[in-house]
Amino acid sequence: MTPGNHPLPAANPNPGALVVLAATVAMAMGFGGLGLITVFMGPIEGDLGWSRSDTSLGYALSTAGMAIGGMFWGRLSDRTDVRFLFAIGSTGMVASLLAMSMLHTLPVFYIAHFVYGGLGFSVLYSPLLATTGEWFPKQRGLVMGLVTAGGALGQGLLPYFASSLINAFGWRWAFVGIDGTLLAALALALPVLRWPEGTTAPVHFSAGTVDTAKLRMDTVAILSLAAFLCCMCMGVPIVHMANFIGAVCGSPAAGVNSLVLAMIAGAAGRVSCGVIADRTGPLKAYALASSIQTACVIAFPALQHGWSFMALSVLFGFGFAGNMTCLSLCVRQAVPANRFGEAIGLVMMVAWAGMASGGYMGGVLFDIAKSYTLSFLLAGFAGLLNLVVIGAILIWKPDRSTRRGVQAKPWPIASAAAQMRIISSSRKDAR
Repeated sequence: MTPGNHPLPAANPNPGALVVLAATVAMAMGFGGLGLITVFMGPIEGDLGWSRSDTSLGYALSTAGMAIGGMFWGRLSDRTDVRFLFAIGSTGMVASLLAMSMLHTLPVFYIAHFVYGGLGFSVLYSPLLATTGEWFPKQRGLVMGLVTAGGALGQGLLPYFASSLINAFGWRWAFVGIDGTLLAALALALPVLRWPEGTTAPVHFSAGTVDTAKLRMDTVAILSLAAFLCCMCMGVPIVHMANFIGAVCGSPAAGVNSLVLAMIAGAAGRVSCGVIADRTGPLKAYALASSIQTACVIAFPALQHGWSFMALSVLFGFGFAGNMTCLSLCVRQAVPANRFGEAIGLVMMVAWAGMASGGYMGGVLFDIAKSYTLSFLLAGFAGLLNLVVIGAILIWKPDRSTRRGVQAKPWPIASAAAQMRIISSSRKDAR
């Protein structure tokens, strides 16, 4: 146990399972809050006279807050008590949603979204993944799949619940109702969360070289590029799918139902991709999920009927959601546990920037063309570039898979170059 850690109560026979459950609930609330814009967009625009690009920028700012905050809070989560971070994050999320219920101007709308991302969910994100994965190291893929599946469920169920509240009470009281739900869920879930060793990250001592550390950062940097393109691809449908399908089908309910189906399928996709990653390696599982996502995004503009949209939404949800699990596992495979917060914070900073770009550009292109075709084609192009990056990594340094619970070693991309530097240094020492 490290200094300052607090031991777990011995009376709890299976604390790890409770931690995973609590993290899943918290992840559902966090991602659900981010996805609320999909159902609040129309009512707010109609009431306040804003354009689609105006409201899309709000989502872009919340993801920008996730990007900026993720890097800072992720690094801090490797060094501080997680209870402190959970208090800050939950306060930021609740306060920002309450502010949205009272907004009348765009600046308040934008500030509230940025706070939700930068001082809210981004504070929780790294600790939720870091703490749960260490309870079950041999089934890390399955565990992270379960936790991130909560995010997919939240993105579907919380907006669906919000849509019902909007229809019954209007969008302002709907924000109040969602805020109360989020507050209650976080109050129950967050006190449970901690590392196996206590409430601060374990300290691991390593004999790694400077070359090894550099290679880890090389790997993280290339994964960040893939994450940006991947999230730019998913950003367009995540923000605009409900409105796009609702407009084509002539029924807002069809759009909301398709979104819910996508997120429910996403929960299954995250767990399934986590299991696949445990067996084949996270990078190959990431390639599979990204391929499914890209193919679906390109296909969306060609459809015209409700049932075909629902079927494609299910497939899209499976693929897009699996990306989140696999990307987190790729990062964890590249770095030790006590550097995971910093590394995932860096990768997610770039990923959220991609999500913001996709969501915002989707709205801008819609305002220009009065159609979502260009928006989805832009997303598909980003997805294809992401597959090129993943393919390059697989060719350069193939995944070392994990089979039968044996944890894989990190797969630094430029290992050949590192070996040459080490050999050269040894020769000099021998002389």
